[in-house]
Parts: sequence; structure tokens; C-alpha cells
Amino acid sequence: MKVLFRLAAAAACAFTVSSATADSVQRAAAVVNGIVISTFDLDQRSRMILSTSGGSASPAAMARVREQVLRTLIDEILQLSEAKKMEIKVTEKDVDDSLAKIAEQNNTTPDAILKSLAANGIYADTLRTQIAAEVAWSQVIEARVAPRINVSDSAVDAEMKRIQEGAAKPQYYISEIFIGADTPSDDARALRAIQQIMAQMQAGSPFPALAEQFSESASAGRGGDVGWVQDGDVAPEVWAALQSMQVQTVSRPIRTSGGYYVVALRDKMRPAGSAQETPPPPPGRPPGVPAGSIKLKRVILGLPPSLSREQQERFAQAAGSLRAQIKGCQGLDEFISHIQGVAVIDLPILPVGDLAPEIRSVVSGLNPSDVSQPFFSREGNMNFLNMLVVCGDRPRVDFVATKVFEMPTREQVSGRMFSQEISVAARRLMRDLRRDATIEIRDPQLMNQSASN
Repeated sequence: MKVLFRLAAAAACAFTVSSATADSVQRAAAVVNGIVISTFDLDQRSRMILSTSGGSASPAAMARVREQVLRTLIDEILQLSEAKKMEIKVTEKDVDDSLAKIAEQNNTTPDAILKSLAANGIYADTLRTQIAAEVAWSQVIEARVAPRINVSDSAVDAEMKRIQEGAAKPQYYISEIFIGADTPSDDARALRAIQQIMAQMQAGSPFPALAEQFSESASAGRGGDVGWVQDGDVAPEVWAALQSMQVQTVSRPIRTSGGYYVVALRDKMRPAGSAQETPPPPPGRPPGVPAGSIKLKRVILGLPPSLSREQQERFAQAAGSLRAQIKGCQGLDEFISHIQGVAVIDLPILPVGDLAPEIRSVVSGLNPSDVSQPFFSREGNMNFLNMLVVCGDRPRVDFVATKVFEMPTREQVSGRMFSQEISVAARRLMRDLRRDATIEIRDPQLMNQSASN
């Protein structure tokens, strides 16, 4: 599912909701150039991000995203203030139009989006305020940055030549999440942010959703989609990480001179003239498991005693994202130990004929190192969401056949060069706005966190 709502927001200093209690609105999480971000604003935005990215808005999850969400809110105030200086106005119609586009991309309606937010205790103004900031910032970039970008014909010629010369090397189709570290002293904050994003991903939040909400790269508006890259297109550290990655996997955080990246490898292009790749042999039965028997591990998530259909669908979607990351029993316990609320139960080796009929039907047709589809169960007064992992002698490798090098068109190369220049200039402008701003963090949780680092 496409990430719901990479939205942005209303008036520059209007981070308030009329229905909130006076106390929650007046408690300041931060003050930016005299403009207050209340703890209510911070809680609402955190809840919205978790809700729309498929995650659970548990206290632990809210705490994980709190710091990065506050940074986003701070940036939005700076962006809206800059738009105001340039006499850029975002109208209610602008916000309505953007909301309608988001609804169309997600095969739903604006009213359905707002009702879904309301069902999770999220006010419509939280969403609309996020939308206006994004619309305003895009207009700032269009008016202030884009006219200064000039991709000359000679530069495109040189880039086309470089790409052609790189035809003998592999190329990669990637998506990215980038968190900048503006100064060496900002490194700890950026590292925490990227680790919190990784934790959300492991809990089932889709990569595009997290990229749209948190990434500081120009690709954020496309769910982190960068496109095809070759050596020289990305930071050397990112290129080095790509060399050992499998298609359809996600990297660990990668430190570069500008900040931290998490990269998803979506496809790979073989060098021109290279031989067709062959898939690796599939996993077999693990040692000690005789023919006709099976070794299973059960991945289990405890759920509330009563669940609405909407809640079931949300839990099932999160479990589906988690399922895609499980490649077998090897390392499963360690992987799951970092995901709050999820556990692994090691089941004994049993003849397939001795399995309970309902379990036998779930694993029917699965091969070693396969994972079952998520399924619900009820035991006593408790609801559970389960997946069964069939243990194999090695992890499953999801083989994806790669294509041979194809030269991009001149228009594609020119467009990518322009986007890269825009991204660099926009990050530089945002860095300058932060540097010149007076920012005071007052949120007790984040003040304690900063003091401990």
C-alpha cells in the first residue's frame, strides 16, 4: 500500500487544535523564533505518523519517534516562516487539492482519510497543518532555488559519457532515507533518528511511508525513490554497502560525510555483456529433521481482547511487512527480540501427520525457510496474530533476476541531475534556516534524552 499521507500543513504559527485541553496546548515542547510547538501538537503528529505508516501508537513507539517528529515540526515552522517572508500564501484550496491527490493515490477519499484519523484520536488540523508546510516549502524551493539551477548541455553530455563508460559495472535501483548531520555535534541526534526509523521499519512500517515522513532528501516526496545509480552517483559509503546487498533488502544505517542513510535495493542491472544469473538452490531440511517431519517456529503477537475489523486489517498489514523480512529460522530469535510485543516460540520437531489439522493447513505447501501468511487465533480470553516459520538448513534467498545494462535517455539523465542539484540546494537552505533560528527544546522527555547522551 502506498504510504498514506505525506502531508503538510496550515498557517505558519498555527500549531494548535481548538478541541485540545488548555493545559496540553499551553505546555511547550519547543519554541522556535518565538513560535510555540505544544506537547499536544507533538503527540498528535507522532500518533498520526504511527497510524498512517501501519505502526502501533503504543507509548514505546511514540517515544521512539518523538525526537524526529519534533525536528520535523521545527523545520515546518522555519519553512512556513520563510514562505511568509517571500509572501507565499497557502490557501485552504491548496490544502484541499493536495489532500484530494493523496486520497486518489491511495484509492480512497479525503473524507475517508479524515474519518480514519479521527478514529485514532487524531484531529484533522494535524494533517492539514502538515500539508500546508509541504506545499509552502515546495513553492519556496520553486521560487528561490530552482531558478538558480542550470544543467547545461555540456554537463549532460559529460554525464552521459560517464554512464556509458560505467556500462561494465553493475547499477542499482534504490530508495533512500536520509537524516542529515549538519555538524559533528549533531551526529548523536541523527544516529538516534535513523535508529528509531529502523525500529519502526522492523515493527512493520513500510519503507516508503517512513521515507515520506522523515527523510530529509528530495526523494522523500517520492517515497524515497532515487532510481538507477552507478558508481559516482551516491556517496562512496553507500556504494560500498550496495555491493554486498541482495535485491529487495534494506541496508543498516550508513554513515556518510553528510549524515546517515538507509538504502533499499529494489533492483540490479548487470554489466553489459554479462552472463545470465542462475538462482541459488533452495534451502533443504535442517540437520536432525527426518523426512516426513517438520521443524517450526511460531512468531506471535498478543492483541487486545476485542478488535474492530479496521484494527485487524492494520495488525495484519504490519505483520505482512514483518513477514517479508523473515528469511528462515536462522537469526530469527535475535531479529524478533528487537521488536516490542512480538515473541518467538520454538516448537518441537514433529511428523507432519501429527500436526493439528488447522496448523497442517497453514503450513501446507510451504518449503524450508518459508513463512506462512499471518493468521489470527484466540486462546482463552486472548487474541493472537501468528506466523509459522518452516525451518531449513539455511536462510531463503529471494532471487530476483537482474536485467542487462540499458543506457538511460538524455531526458532521464538531465532530470536526475536537476533533482540532485535541487536536493543539495534545498538541504543547504534548510541548514541555514536552522543555524540562524532561535530554537529552545522544552519537552521533558527529549531534554532528559539529550542530557544522557
